[in-house]
Amino acid sequence: MRISPFALFAVSNILKVTQSVELDTYKGCEVPSFEWATFATRTAARTKGLRGAISGDYIFAAGNVRSNSDAETDPGMIQIGLTGPFSVSDPTGIVAKTIEVDVMSYPESAGYKENAGGSFGQYEIGVSKIDRNTGEPKDLFVYGGYGMDELSGLAAKGDAIAISGHFTGNLTADLVDGIKKTLWNSNIEEGGVPDQADQFHPNMKDNAGHTGVDDGFVIKARSSDGKADWIVRYPESNKDSQVVSVDIDGDGNIFGSGYKCTQADGAEEKVCDGIVAKMDSTNGSVIWEKTFPELGAAFFLKYDSEDESLYISGTTTYGGAAKGKKEHSLCAHDTCAITLRISAEDGSVHWERSAKGSPRWGIVDATGGVELATASDGPYIYVAFDDVGDDEEGITSLDAGTHYAGCKNGDTITPEYEIETSRVMTETDCPEGSTFVPRNDDQAVPASQAETGAHCGYYSKSDACVVKYHKYTGLPIWGADVPAVAGLVPSSDGESVHISGRYSAGRADSFDDSVFLPGYARIGGLGSQVSGLFNAKLSAKTGKGEYVLHSGGGNWDRVSDSVGDSDGNIYNIGFSGNLIMNWGGTLKTTISEDGVDKGDVDPGTPGIERHMFISKLAAHTETRHSCLTQCDGNTDTAIISENSCFIDGQCYMEGDTGAFYGKSCWTCDPSKDQKNWVRGSTIGTTQCYIDDLCLNNAYAFFYQRRTWSEKIFSECQICDPSQNTDGWTLKTGYDVNTTFNPPNDCTLRIEPTGAPIRDVDHSGHDHDGHTSASVPGHTTHGIVLMLCLILLAHVH
Repeated sequence: MRISPFALFAVSNILKVTQSVELDTYKGCEVPSFEWATFATRTAARTKGLRGAISGDYIFAAGNVRSNSDAETDPGMIQIGLTGPFSVSDPTGIVAKTIEVDVMSYPESAGYKENAGGSFGQYEIGVSKIDRNTGEPKDLFVYGGYGMDELSGLAAKGDAIAISGHFTGNLTADLVDGIKKTLWNSNIEEGGVPDQADQFHPNMKDNAGHTGVDDGFVIKARSSDGKADWIVRYPESNKDSQVVSVDIDGDGNIFGSGYKCTQADGAEEKVCDGIVAKMDSTNGSVIWEKTFPELGAAFFLKYDSEDESLYISGTTTYGGAAKGKKEHSLCAHDTCAITLRISAEDGSVHWERSAKGSPRWGIVDATGGVELATASDGPYIYVAFDDVGDDEEGITSLDAGTHYAGCKNGDTITPEYEIETSRVMTETDCPEGSTFVPRNDDQAVPASQAETGAHCGYYSKSDACVVKYHKYTGLPIWGADVPAVAGLVPSSDGESVHISGRYSAGRADSFDDSVFLPGYARIGGLGSQVSGLFNAKLSAKTGKGEYVLHSGGGNWDRVSDSVGDSDGNIYNIGFSGNLIMNWGGTLKTTISEDGVDKGDVDPGTPGIERHMFISKLAAHTETRHSCLTQCDGNTDTAIISENSCFIDGQCYMEGDTGAFYGKSCWTCDPSKDQKNWVRGSTIGTTQCYIDDLCLNNAYAFFYQRRTWSEKIFSECQICDPSQNTDGWTLKTGYDVNTTFNPPNDCTLRIEPTGAPIRDVDHSGHDHDGHTSASVPGHTTHGIVLMLCLILLAHVH
């Protein structure tokens, strides 16, 4: 079989795209600015923003909310406060509006323990309603019950919102007719309670193993007041199940995608299948259901009203690793990311595309998304997958999956993407004298023979990939390597696609292997515990990175989703544990927890709690960085104003410090360096700069296994700027073994009475070759032993 020579156009186009992607800069001269942010602000509650949706003049931000009170000792209601907007003109929210909503308290014992305190069983479902133009909070809808409730999906259209997730005990919603309806998990009797020891959070180390016993749920409610039209339990399972994503059609019917895990009697492990279903707009009954036995899970879903189709992302492995993987007919690797186009009318599959990788599912993880391109862009979709393109073996081709249909004339088959691209090709599109070859025919054109050159994995320090596919044929257009993506938003003008997520500076997450964003540090943290949030813009035509903005505060910064409006604005939904946040360099907000004004707050100051946020990026308006007097295409060659610095993509005035990044002792000094921080005068006098942090005199080295773990301080390693400005100073009378963490790093040196103190190396020998005794452990242990030795000497 021969492929039409006209297919070469695709190859040449993709080669040009590949060349342009390799020249990514993310250093555009013009960038947008953040306008406002709205926060939850009460320490009596923990709130996590996870999903967003827009309808009319409102943005809905949904997530998990909970009372921090343990109902076993402090029962009753607490209040969640939502405050905003915090803006450039009002960064501390002096004139911001606050709304308060009651939330029920549950026992901490009612669920799997959360590392940061409390349990997952205390969470409810919360949906905030905010004026997208002003940032003013309008309402907060709460749906909850006993046992773990977690949200994963949100959609909005007209006066309807759809909410989905999973639950372990019961879940209640107020209906529009004034009554309440309660769902009960199918594995417990009505009125019963779930096994508290068996409520697991989905982000376990082994998702392929046991992850609890959950049922999925879907709620359709009015966006005006949150009252539910209906609430249904779907799907049911004897293990874990969930509706991960939802969307709404023009008639108000709900589509849901997710997974269902079951364990047969006598089986050692559960089996998980991807599912997609359509639910009736009036009562939530299932109109049709499609099970995908070759998928471990279906993730995100997007409805296309243009031709009644659905686009779905999924994976061949539920847990994100080869363990528990499915054998997929279109996957030639251990694990694959899968993109599907199916019929919205009956769930029949039109095409599938596969890519080597192991995307994993987790509610608070950055697992990508799937979105439709706008009409001005063309008939395309965008898909983002985590852990695709981070293969150490090299580039991952995107030319894999369903065969292409075509028209056969003699020995030559012309593939469908050369014949019809404005809709799905049919038999009537073949020229007279040729024969139509459908996709499922043995003679259909293999996906690999398209040879588009589209790929993931060119950049070694990126662990995710954004892919652009032609929506009718599934032809890959380009792939772009990026850090893990939480939000995916095609621009309203069709010129670009926006992505957002969290990056780890300590892990060296990068854009195109050359742009490394600075890590935001919290006061009292470690230099390795730094991260941040990003918003980046890619060209819709080539996938080339055009700019990237970084934001953060240093403590529990997370962006979980981003959505866009028809005006071109981008809204980030997430949560953080900071009092002060830097939003892209133009907006800096400071919140007051519980209304307590703490005065001037230093960057990196952690809050008491984690708080949901919604922030607005006016992405439709881009202006040149304020400190650049001239810039032609790339900030590397820009001219910086004489009293300013341009560092890591943001502008600073002379005298500004790098406090957000743990560099309060470094300053912007244009006379010395306009592109890097300059060591300040406090280094060597009152401060050290150790492990990428500015530390005050006498600050002790400490070990902390996790950010929420107890700090274990060293007895002998301190900051002493008079002795060492860039490293830890050893206290007199101690030896240190730096291969051990505190408290096992220090040993107290013992010398005969009256003998001088000698410096001892890690072998226990002093610089004269003598051996000294040392006492491991706490300082008091060594003192006690020393006194005993002295006493013994006097006795003898």
